[in-house]
Amino acid sequence: MIPGFLLLCTLNGAVTEGGIYFRNVNDCMSFKNTLTNQSYMKKDEPQVYECICKLIPEVDPKKVQVF
Repeated sequence: MIPGFLLLCTLNGAVTEGGIYFRNVNDCMSFKNTLTNQSYMKKDEPQVYECICKLIPEVDPKKVQVF
């Protein structure tokens, strides 16, 4: 088990499928900063991403891919 950082994103408040695990908080924060507030139009309504990085104390790299 290793510590990891989970990138979770929502689209208009609804959790998107899955998340991405990172070994390094800086990598997680870089993706968070890039993705947060990105938007696109769907049926004339803006769809906006909001993302967070969450520390996960124990991640099993044999069960999930860690970048």
